[in-house]
Amino acid sequence: MIITDIRIHAYSAAYKNPIRNGKYTYPATEIVICEVVTDEGVNGVGWVHGSDMVIKAMLSLKDRVIGQDPFNVERIWERMYLPKVYGRKGLATRAISGIDIALWDIKGKVAGRSVCQMLGGYVDRIPAYIAGGYYEEGKGWDMLQSEMKENLKRGAKAVKMKIGGASIKEDLERVDAVRDAVGPDIHLLVDANNAYNRIDALKMGRELERRNIYWFEEPLSPDDIEGCAELQRKLDIPIAIGENEYTRWGFKQLIESNAAQVLNADAQVLGGITEWKKVADLAMSSHVLLAPHGDQEIHAHLVASVPNGLIAEYYDNNTNALLKDMFSNPIRLNELGQIMVPQAPGLGVEIEYERIRPYCTYSSDDK
Repeated sequence: MIITDIRIHAYSAAYKNPIRNGKYTYPATEIVICEVVTDEGVNGVGWVHGSDMVIKAMLSLKDRVIGQDPFNVERIWERMYLPKVYGRKGLATRAISGIDIALWDIKGKVAGRSVCQMLGGYVDRIPAYIAGGYYEEGKGWDMLQSEMKENLKRGAKAVKMKIGGASIKEDLERVDAVRDAVGPDIHLLVDANNAYNRIDALKMGRELERRNIYWFEEPLSPDDIEGCAELQRKLDIPIAIGENEYTRWGFKQLIESNAAQVLNADAQVLGGITEWKKVADLAMSSHVLLAPHGDQEIHAHLVASVPNGLIAEYYDNNTNALLKDMFSNPIRLNELGQIMVPQAPGLGVEIEYERIRPYCTYSSDDK
């Protein structure tokens, strides 16, 4: 089997109102889909979040991938990872991620096994939390509470909200409002998206401990590994970081620094499934848990494949504006707040290209 082409399609779907976290504002969901084509008619899909620069990076990698056997994921990964040319971290690594994910989709389809099974198949269902709780223009506590109550109606037993975009006092009032809405038995996670300095992160962390918060995600800059390690020593609440980290070498530094109890390693960012598995093994050897940031259609397979998988993130249309149209068979939570891992070969998803065509901003098929 030989790779004959890589097709690239980009899409952008605007939110009704831009959503904001502790540091960043998002006017739209932007996704780049990579379709790896083989000479035997078995194609694989992978996708990442990003736009023009990711497209350019994927296009530049095509010649290093075409002509290769898609099963040789280690060989292909090394051919794509060229730090001197593309850099060691950033959008080029996201491009590698999309291609590598598509290769694993092909491997599973040819083998007749799910990606979860190909990676180890530890469990067939996993807990998940619904991500949300963003800041929006005109969104008061009542709307925030209504959002969380809707999540419970979908079966959620864990929910995540944003902090860091307001004063500590106001954010704690928002946290308390969400706790009132969901009750004491629902896991409540908070995510600061790198918004705090060390002083404010410690103040907030101590308040969150009193509120029995499940974890404190990305309290500091992704480059302040020492600061995260210090927080980890001073607080009982678990620190979760890693969605902005790249490759096994970046995660090796996080692990060796004891900077977190939970790693949000994102296969759509850090270098794909091939690299994610290496990160998972490194983490397992140090008794660190994995709870990936990113799309459930990919990461449910990964969390369920390893013994140190903790929980999966679950996006709905509030956080992925393409979701309602993108898949013919979207993943749903069950009544226990769990994801049943798809058993179909590969990733087990079908992209509805016709339904998302109105959102298309680029397609290599048109070139």
